Amino acid sequence: NRARKISFYSKLAQASGAFNTDLYTNLASGNDDSSGAGSMWEQNPSIPVEKYFFNSNTYDFSQSETVEQLKIAFQNEESFIDFLNGARTEVMNDLEQQKEAKARAVVLDRIAGTKLLVDKGELGAECAVNLTADFNSKHGTTYTTQELLEEHTIAFLKHFIARIKNDSDMLTNRTALFHDPMTKQISGVDYNVLRHTPKALQKFIYNSRLFTQIDLDLSEIFHPEYLELPNGEGVQYWQGVSDPYKIDIKPALPENATSSEVEIPIVVGMLFDYDALITNIRFESLNSTPLNARHLYRVNWWHFLFSNWKDYSENGIVYYMSDSSTVYFTGDGVKDDFTVTATSIVKVTVNGVEKTSGTDYTFSSNTLTFTTAPAADAIIQVIYQ
Repeated sequence: NRARKISFYSKLAQASGAFNTDLYTNLASGNDDSSGAGSMWEQNPSIPVEKYFFNSNTYDFSQSETVEQLKIAFQNEESFIDFLNGARTEVMNDLEQQKEAKARAVVLDRIAGTKLLVDKGELGAECAVNLTADFNSKHGTTYTTQELLEEHTIAFLKHFIARIKNDSDMLTNRTALFHDPMTKQISGVDYNVLRHTPKALQKFIYNSRLFTQIDLDLSEIFHPEYLELPNGEGVQYWQGVSDPYKIDIKPALPENATSSEVEIPIVVGMLFDYDALITNIRFESLNSTPLNARHLYRVNWWHFLFSNWKDYSENGIVYYMSDSSTVYFTGDGVKDDFTVTATSIVKVTVNGVEKTSGTDYTFSSNTLTFTTAPAADAIIQVIYQ
């Protein structure tokens, strides 16, 4: 239930003084001992950054066992044993369902958190890709999401697969992209934590139902050798069966980051490093109470510990489809107008409370104007087209 991760900031090479000798073999400008290479005793320690992840929630499953009632219910030992085995199997089934629900919640939290941090400018735009906008930008079109899925399916999927394959290849490079580089400035120099994710450590979770419903051959489109993603996993829904493509949650963000509600109409999938998401359920013990002497029953208790964490300094890319975009502002109690380059405003919220067009705000000539300036530190969310 506790993990300590130590990473290191990347540094550039330094000028060498290896050939700057009295023999004048290589006194290049800027590389002599006085102006370039410096002393061999120059101190240059590593720059580490520590992150700690720890939590632990306990979960119990209990099952009461009666004595007299079971004697009455069963006629022989075999049927009695079958009943006990079935009852214990049900406990394990319930546990597996709990594990799946917890793992799903962690994945959704990371998807929503990544999208939110990108919208707020705290993660690079490459970490959350709107495939609708991405397709239109590349092909010079103005298709809606519905048109791409219903009328231009093959073209869209070819574009999507090419994007995934390219991003998968990019993750194998050591780079400051696709994650929070935890930039640190020392003596005026910026340092970043660089990451790379080999193919074997990449995982791709995607909404299989989305592609099944547009009646395509998944064995061809999502063939592992074709995608080069051996750890791909399809899910039937993200948050709810009634709307399998949508998520609408308020994610838990890293320390000092302010969270807001995130609504994404169609989540296609997420490509990420195995270390970006961790879930762990541990069986602790199975204990039984003494027999109740008067009522003749006992209770069995299964004890489990659940831990999870999300590391935004590890690679992760979210793919979604939307006909709108989102931008965030922070109020200061004075400013009442904000620039939003858009055709129309879909939704405006201040600290999660939706505002009414014409009453609380107006929009004209790329300027969003509030009737009353949002309070200092208020989180303003603007969804626009």
